[in-house]
Amino acid sequence: MKLVGEFFKARLTERANKYLAYIKLDDTHEEFKAHVPDPGRLKELLYPDAEVVVRKEEKAGRKTPYTIVGVKTGKIWVNIQSILTNKLFEEEYKKIPFFKDYEILRREYTYGNSRFDFLLENQITKEQAFLEVKSSTLVKEGRALFPDAPTTRGAKHVKELTKALEEGYGSIIVFVIKREDASSLSPHVTIDPVFAEHLRNAIEKGVKALAVKCSYDPIEKYELEIEKEVPVLL
Repeated sequence: MKLVGEFFKARLTERANKYLAYIKLDDTHEEFKAHVPDPGRLKELLYPDAEVVVRKEEKAGRKTPYTIVGVKTGKIWVNIQSILTNKLFEEEYKKIPFFKDYEILRREYTYGNSRFDFLLENQITKEQAFLEVKSSTLVKEGRALFPDAPTTRGAKHVKELTKALEEGYGSIIVFVIKREDASSLSPHVTIDPVFAEHLRNAIEKGVKALAVKCSYDPIEKYELEIEKEVPVLL
């Protein structure tokens, strides 16, 4: 997926709150407010003097003239734009072998009291399936962990997928790891044991859980791409 915008390298000076940070541009050394598009903790990524990539925002009257889109950790970049995750999946889901026979029918599909990211249909079996996409940015010792902060919303989605499965629909959850240094993904039991338990129960009942890692180059290629599937380990 090609990334659109005008991008600059900068240093983080402070994360003021969940959605606001202060940055200093590398080329001019000017300081600005910047929007943080991922409300997670990100404490392993967003710390003082962290190397970041920001996108310049052109909307008149905006309080934050830049958005932090990427953070460097070691030698790699991590994309923290949560809003891009569904778009990336929609553009590149055919790279994932499991979806070779699936087509997306609807986005943001409402079923009962639930709203799922996508409604898909298997073109061979004609089975319809609900799908939720989750974004992961935290990796420890090669293992991606989700979530990096407690998520009642995430647990609710997993419970709803399990219920839909019991009512005869296919149910799928895909974790998109927006960095390239993960070899697997697991629920972050320490941070959110409730989510971990719901995910374990869902998988045992037949909900399909997949994870993919991405390559991300915000400096030269301006691309975020699904690279390969990695196992989900409970």
